[in-house]
Amino acid sequence: MGKKGFSKTSGSGKRPSRPAAKRPTRPPTKPARSAPRPAQKAPRPAAKVRRPVQKAPRPAAKVRQPVRKAPRPKVRQPVRKVPRPATKAGRPVAKRPAAARMTAADRAALKQQRRQQRRQYTTVAGSVAVAGGAVAVTAAVGAEAQAQLDSLSNQLAALQQAAALVDIQGDLEDTDSTLATLPGEVEDIRTQGYVFANYLERKAQVLADQWAEIHQQVMAEAERRSVDLQQDVNEAEQALQVAYTGGGTAIARAENAIRQLESKVSAAQDAIEGMFDTVDENVTQLLQQLEKIQWTLDQAREASFDFYEGEDFVAACRAQLIEQEDEGPEGVLHLTNERIIFEQKEEIATKKLLFITTEKKTVHELIFEELVGHAEEIKSSEARRGLLGRSEILEIYFAPEADIAEARLRLLGADSDEWARLIKRVKSGEIEQERVRAEGEEAAEEALTVQVDEVPTKCPNCGAILTTPVVRGMREITCEYCGTIIRL
Repeated sequence: MGKKGFSKTSGSGKRPSRPAAKRPTRPPTKPARSAPRPAQKAPRPAAKVRRPVQKAPRPAAKVRQPVRKAPRPKVRQPVRKVPRPATKAGRPVAKRPAAARMTAADRAALKQQRRQQRRQYTTVAGSVAVAGGAVAVTAAVGAEAQAQLDSLSNQLAALQQAAALVDIQGDLEDTDSTLATLPGEVEDIRTQGYVFANYLERKAQVLADQWAEIHQQVMAEAERRSVDLQQDVNEAEQALQVAYTGGGTAIARAENAIRQLESKVSAAQDAIEGMFDTVDENVTQLLQQLEKIQWTLDQAREASFDFYEGEDFVAACRAQLIEQEDEGPEGVLHLTNERIIFEQKEEIATKKLLFITTEKKTVHELIFEELVGHAEEIKSSEARRGLLGRSEILEIYFAPEADIAEARLRLLGADSDEWARLIKRVKSGEIEQERVRAEGEEAAEEALTVQVDEVPTKCPNCGAILTTPVVRGMREITCEYCGTIIRL
């Protein structure tokens, strides 16, 4: 009984006791080891999911960068709006006020008017008594003779005034005052940023030096000739006084004396005016150049497009872009050292009533811009335009890589030959020889060699009238105003 009882008791007692010692320890151990694992592994997938979310914008940013840069080479957005006219050396420049002096055209017209008034003795009108009084006409003198004597009397009175040669003083004073303004005019365009035509300063100085010498010579010559003419005036007066009582033969002698006096007065006026005509015309021509440059700067300031930093203005003119037959927008043709640009700038009708414009608007926008280096062929010509006469035509043919193939322009108030030469000079880089150098920079060459087929009358560089006489064996002429060497 003891064995049976022991074996049952020991079997039933030991088997449950073994797992009892292990079971309490294993279950807590297994869950303790396995419980943190899901907690540690759980964030890893979350981190893997978030990483692509953080990296996702980076490819998108790389894709967008070329999109922002792509238009720049094509549109060529400038850095600043009209930097040159707006500022110079950090100094603000206000828009140029209305000129105090008269324009070159007004000056030339006034000069022509004074010369016509000087020669009014050729077409005298009105009744002017001869100095010293007229002798009473005798009964022997008829009505026809009386009218002839009155006409001679009026002409002699006008010749007396012209023979004094004092009215030449008006031309001299005008040239004096104009020359005094030239240095300030040149400085003004430099302040606004125009960096080409470096001969302007020298040209103004040479004209001033020439005039200082010529002015005194003109005054002395006018006084000398006036004294000489006084004797002829006295002889004509005496002949006319005799004619009032001497009949037809005396009238003929008086008429001959007055005609000789007129010839001498005219010759004296021509000689004196010829002494300073060349200098005076060069003064007017310099004024025209400055006015064109100022107009270029004004148009650049008002432009509907932007200019690049470092892009310098060369010229501008009114023009029409011919698109179909004689039709096309009108505006401004700009030339810089980098681009050829045309912008429409005009008023167009928006509403008409029976062919009469009742409403209109101003259109001011960029039409085309091309690199000056893309201009492969440039032609200038003239075309007849109905009752308006001939017009200046400029044709520009561009390289295949340009945005447009060609541009046909009608220049308004400008010379197509001059513009064709100017564009070629800009394209070749020759225009850089005219750049104004700042202090410390290497000076530009003083002489510019120009090949010509015939003897010119004007400098091809600055446009001044050339006065150097050309003789056989001479190989070149140097322009005294800008230093250009003209090969013969």
